[in-house]
Parts: sequence; C-alpha cells; structure tokens
Amino acid sequence: MKAPLLTGLLTCVSALALADSTQPSPTDTIQPYGPPSAVTPPPAPWFTGPLIAPIGAIIPYGDFEIETYLYCTTDTGTYNSHWGSVSAQNNFFSLNPKWLCFFGLTSWMDINITPQFFYNTTAGQGAVRFGDLPIALDFQLLDPSATPYFPGIKFTIQETFPTEAFENLNPNKLLTDDTGAGAFGTTFNLVFYKVYHLVGHCFLSSTISAAYTINTSVHVHGFNTYGGGYGTSGTVLPGNTFQGIVSFELSLSQNWALALDNVYTHVDISKFYGNVGVNAAGAPATVGVPSSEQISFAPAIEYAFSSNLGIIAGAWVTGWGRNSPIFRSGVVNLTYTY
Repeated sequence: MKAPLLTGLLTCVSALALADSTQPSPTDTIQPYGPPSAVTPPPAPWFTGPLIAPIGAIIPYGDFEIETYLYCTTDTGTYNSHWGSVSAQNNFFSLNPKWLCFFGLTSWMDINITPQFFYNTTAGQGAVRFGDLPIALDFQLLDPSATPYFPGIKFTIQETFPTEAFENLNPNKLLTDDTGAGAFGTTFNLVFYKVYHLVGHCFLSSTISAAYTINTSVHVHGFNTYGGGYGTSGTVLPGNTFQGIVSFELSLSQNWALALDNVYTHVDISKFYGNVGVNAAGAPATVGVPSSEQISFAPAIEYAFSSNLGIIAGAWVTGWGRNSPIFRSGVVNLTYTY
C-alpha cells in the first residue's frame, strides 16, 4: 500500500515543480498561431468525502448513498477549566456504529437519516444502547460546479430526536448506559465545498462547515446525562452548540487520497432548576454542565474502488480543550452510492 501512496505524492510534487519550470522565458521563440492541440483532461478523483465534515453536495434525485461509520473511542480523561489535562482513574471505551442514509428527493434537496447504537464499557461495567436519532434535510443553494473558483453552498436543517436513555440511570453502570441527551436538538449547518485542480492528477477538495444547534429544555430524574443523584428532580436547559470544521482532501491518484479534518466545538453552559438530590456520600449532587470548548484533528487516508464505492480510515484525536473529554478515536467509513 505504501508504494502507490508514495508514488502518487512524489508525482504531485514533481508535477508542480515541472509546471513551474516550464513557464516560457522572454528569449523563447514565439511560434505562429495554430489550432490548439487536443488536451485530454485528467481523470477526476473518486473522493469518498472527509472523515468528520459533512459531504459538500446533496445526493441528486433518484440516488441513494449510505455511509457506514464505525467509531472506536477511548476517553482517557478531561480538560479542566484552565485547559489543563486530568487523567481519568479508568478509561471509558465506546464502540459506536452509525449509518448515514441519504435519499435524493429533487435535483436540489435530499433527506438523510442516521440510526446508531453504542456499546460502552469501563471498570468492568458495560451496556449496549441505541443512540438518539438525527433526521435532516439538505438544500443545494449553489452547485459546486457553477463557478470556476467560488465554492458550492449547501444548507442543512437537522432535528435530533431523543430516543434513548438519559435519566434514571443505574449508578452502578458508571454512565455506560448513558447514550441520549433527552432534548430535541435543531441544527442549522452551512457547508462550503469545492474541488480544485492543482496539476496532473492532483486535486484538492476543501470543505468548510459551520453548524449551530439549539436544544430544548428537558426534565430529569435521578442520575442523568447532566449529573444528578438520588432524588434529583427538575429541568435542565442544555447549552447550545457551535461546531466549525475545515477539511481537505488531496488526491494522489484517481483511487488514493489523503484527508485532514480540523474541528472546533463550543458548548454553552447547561443550567438546572429544581431539587439537585444527593450523591452516594449524602452530599448535594451536581446537576448541570459548564461551558466547554474542544479542538480536535482527524488525519485519514482513503481509497476508492470506483466512483461509487470507497473507504476512508483515520484517527480522530483531541489537541486542546476546556471542560471537555480527552479522547482518541479510530474511525472507518465505507461509502456506497447507488
């Protein structure tokens, strides 16, 4: 596998250098005008799409695409309020398969549904649960091929339905049975996407995504996603979330490409109103979550078997954070378009 990747990367670099060195000099002889020779365009790359950022264009009418993701994640600690890292006593392991299913409705709109489930384990405890269910509509405001340089624009409205466990959790399970938020979340996402031809078979795909999520209030009892303890009862106002992603894909050949996602996430403070209850020691329990920030990166490598089937794999890791988890995640996505 290393040979084609290294060859493709060296070819891109040498092609860029050759393109620069073959520029005409003032002493070159000017040839008489003649009909241009036919130029065969390079084959377009078969990008799978980046690992974390959303795809940049809608699925057209009549087409179906499924992206089968598998996240293998280990939480090793948390970042405190001063951006310092604090190791956890026990690592928290999570296996999260999810399926992003896109259906083309018109030439400018598609719908996507993302069923998922979790297997969580830590300190000898474990649980298997489904996750909340996101359903979204994508609207193509500007096609990526409409202009030579300006990116295409896609707008997404997504609703996340609270379908899974978030309250009355078993304290002996150590939060392994916590797989839901309990709140309806409405996300508005603006995506800019463009593929630029560099030289030869080298293409650069760029995606910029800006998403904002507004959550509804949620009534909680007992141990829950936001904290709590014995006798906890009240209302949580979950903080809204902003997530910005800048991602790139660089083709090394029609089949091979490298990818990188850069992710920034900010979550507002989650407030609680009601009876906080008590913890196992009999002291007042803590309910609510402070505001948080996180910066993470996801380098990846992708291989496309054809224009409608490809696989991408990489690592998603945190770099810095505040009041947020420290995680290391291996991610694989198999994409098929029909």
